[in-house]
Amino acid sequence: MRIAVFHPGAMGSQLAAQLVAAGHEVHWVPEGRSTASVERAEAAGLIGTPFAEAVGSAEVVLCSCAPQGAVDIARQVGAAGFDGLYVEANPLSPKSLAAAQEALPAATFVDAGVVGPPPMGGASPTHLMLSGTAAARVAELWAGTAVTPMVVGDEPGAASAAKSAYAFYNKGKAALAVLAFELAAKHGVTDALVAQAIRADAGSLKDPGLPEGLTHVAWRWGPEFDELAETLDEAGLEGDAARALRQVWTRLSQ
Repeated sequence: MRIAVFHPGAMGSQLAAQLVAAGHEVHWVPEGRSTASVERAEAAGLIGTPFAEAVGSAEVVLCSCAPQGAVDIARQVGAAGFDGLYVEANPLSPKSLAAAQEALPAATFVDAGVVGPPPMGGASPTHLMLSGTAAARVAELWAGTAVTPMVVGDEPGAASAAKSAYAFYNKGKAALAVLAFELAAKHGVTDALVAQAIRADAGSLKDPGLPEGLTHVAWRWGPEFDELAETLDEAGLEGDAARALRQVWTRLSQ
């Protein structure tokens, strides 16, 4: 199939590379993108194409980007009259997901969420959660690749909920570890904290360099926690927990 991907970031480029490996023709739009994006796209075997041509001839559009840009991309693709399969693979709240879907009235909309590392094989699987009437069709796109599709529901929203539930646990745990290391450093007891990494529930405390190591993703994880807060609110749960942890990513991104 002919597929357009927005955009070849760390995750999007590898999802696209697996599509190329499966025999699909995958395009991307280089205009306005960084040198790093160009390098990732070339390594993945993607074809650089102007926006109108990429969307106009695509049977499938895959949107995998930072969550703060997802609705804008949906609006641009919808305004171009796209009427194929649209795969929204970003961690969005119900409100943002609905806005993306409303922007694509002619498309078949599939909600998706990635759990795990960029798909390159290895011991830790990359699960692609999918929901919507065409979820099974989308799953087939990655058949035989390092991506493991999981159809989790018939309606958009289920895949985002599955992704959000894990992201809140996994990245929330990372935010707590950052605060723990910073508190320990303030009092000169980092070694005593790292010593607790031997405990079954304390794996995040192995590396005191964790706070610095997460600065390069904080710009993206912060907006993800904004979406998580709204998702928790919508479920009648404590969205303020996500808002509090969002402050960790705000500070690290600065």
